[in-house]
Amino acid sequence: MIVLDAVSKSYDNTPILKNISFKIAPGERVSLLGPGGCGKSTILKVLLGLTPPDHGKVELLDRDMVESSEEDKIVTLQKVGMAFQQGALFDFMTVEENISFAMENMTKMSKDEISAKIDELLAIVKLERTRKMFPHELSGGMKRRIGIARALATSPVVSIFDEPTSGLDPVTSTIILNMIHELGGEDEKSASLVSTSSVEIAIRFAERVILIKQGEVVADDSWKKLLLEGNEWVKHFLSLRLIGIDIAYAKELGLPEEFIKLHWH
Repeated sequence: MIVLDAVSKSYDNTPILKNISFKIAPGERVSLLGPGGCGKSTILKVLLGLTPPDHGKVELLDRDMVESSEEDKIVTLQKVGMAFQQGALFDFMTVEENISFAMENMTKMSKDEISAKIDELLAIVKLERTRKMFPHELSGGMKRRIGIARALATSPVVSIFDEPTSGLDPVTSTIILNMIHELGGEDEKSASLVSTSSVEIAIRFAERVILIKQGEVVADDSWKKLLLEGNEWVKHFLSLRLIGIDIAYAKELGLPEEFIKLHWH
């Protein structure tokens, strides 16, 4: 589904990505985690063919995203759902038009099928009454939810979410995460990737975490294993954001018993 092999990228002689390599297989759900400014957004731009790497191989759905023509890249991207950090809705379109835009241009669905799908999506994101509203009439959290609904409207083979909950309150963040799980499902033929600086969001979204530090992959494994067996920086980065939460919530998140005993007793 996704292959990055020895990918490097610099801007103005400043290295942003340093020899990044990872693969994501069909059926996988993965969190790309790291502090702000570590290179996560550049990884997504390179993956989507929006920015060419200086070195390395990039494949998305078996398409070479470095050497392929723009037309071929567009064909591949039609199978990808992308939800950007700020929702990235078209200001001049209503919510209904924003969601239907992708379906009209990327699927063979009839108008009735598109309308029914919009009803279904808006019900899942609990925004049924926004159908005829414009983006300027929505809150930031509402825009984010509509953006995710639009990204998943075409039942994409690969779904990518860039900081889906940044700047949102815990309740809205939970709604959005639940929504991604509900809309994305557990399809064995599709894959999904969340890019986030939130440890909590990363571990709630996926078991596998790819941890980025200063443009390098410093860990790629189950977050539970990394929490207990990662190097000092990895353990510190993950635990710093988890220690101090309510013990009941810690257990709900599935934190390892050894970790809970160490920090809550």
